[in-house]
Amino acid sequence: MRPSRLAILLALGLAGCQTNRDGVAINLTALSQVLRHPEQLRPAQIDWFTQALGPAQHNDLGVLYEREGRLDDAARQYNLAILKDPGFAKAYVNLGNARRKQGRNEEALVRYREAMSLEPGNFAGVNNFADLCAELGQHLDEAITRLTAALKAQGGLNPYGLDTLGWLYHLAGQSARGLPMLESAAGLAATDRALAATVRCHLALLYAALGRRAEAVAQARQARELGLTPRQSAELQRVLGGSDYESGRP
Repeated sequence: MRPSRLAILLALGLAGCQTNRDGVAINLTALSQVLRHPEQLRPAQIDWFTQALGPAQHNDLGVLYEREGRLDDAARQYNLAILKDPGFAKAYVNLGNARRKQGRNEEALVRYREAMSLEPGNFAGVNNFADLCAELGQHLDEAITRLTAALKAQGGLNPYGLDTLGWLYHLAGQSARGLPMLESAAGLAATDRALAATVRCHLALLYAALGRRAEAVAQARQARELGLTPRQSAELQRVLGGSDYESGRP
């Protein structure tokens, strides 16, 4: 049975609503719960329920959908945010993130570029663009230039940016230049287990490229203890030989 508009509006009211800048009462958490079962709602109904949302609220609803793995729904909300505010850089970044998760990498790059064009100081846009360039092995010089400037503007202490930039230098054949950045990132990423594992993995691969095998193995062990993704584990095994760093031999 489809929920009636009255039932949905009552649900929103009982949940406790906020008032947006236009004076419209909205509760995004309640709204997302109502829309969690789209098979019970016609697209026209969903559009009706969300038409009063402002750009920032469409973006926030998209984030909620993305956390649930509903990437098509998330992308729709990000697109609605952009439609209502074509200068909303954050929505372009989030749309790029959703498209990247869907494997639509070229579109993701376009969205990141749009965000950077609108807001050159948007660090998430720059770093996510650079990280995707590293993954694809494309536009490395551009990514290095953009990310270097963005890190400088932030004071150079962002562990995500330092990790991305150090890895970009390695991919560009300048491992020695990227090493200090990764070492700094390792010190700053201690409280973020997933990031720390990635940084240690990158450090292991850079040390290996520089012929410093003992240090590479030590970093690989630390990365393994923190928790590697299957892709990271495979790359370390390819470069170092899995038995060495897993068994504890130098």
